[in-house]
Amino acid sequence: MANTVFESKASWAGGLKLNLQSRNHKWVVDEPEILGGTDQGPNPVELVLGGLASCVGVLVSLYAPAHKVELKDFHIFVEGDLDLDGFQEIAPVRPGFSQIRYRVDIQTDSPKENVDSLLAHIERICPVKDTLSGVGVLSQKSGSSVAA
Repeated sequence: MANTVFESKASWAGGLKLNLQSRNHKWVVDEPEILGGTDQGPNPVELVLGGLASCVGVLVSLYAPAHKVELKDFHIFVEGDLDLDGFQEIAPVRPGFSQIRYRVDIQTDSPKENVDSLLAHIERICPVKDTLSGVGVLSQKSGSSVAA
């Protein structure tokens, strides 16, 4: 199962709201009211953070048995620093996150060494973390259509 292509599609729903779809899953993306949206869904940078949180969570669930960690419960907390002046072109600062931090809290009776081993494994193999660490993003040329 070498190279697999995953896809998402966004369709404008008016204002700053978008309807997104991946496979047969649909959700809404919007900006908070303070940024001009109607707050009907997470915004794009929150989706990035949620992508990291959910990827780490899937891997915790998947690899806990291999590391002999019996899960009672767990939570992943993700936060990122973003200077809004960047994407609004108010100041010459980076438009994206300057730093992203995450923490995994696992409730378990398993030994600490097992939990540490699990978390080290996840940090090494998490595809979203790896992607956020630096991957080229290419903008493909697209055609535009004019409404008649």
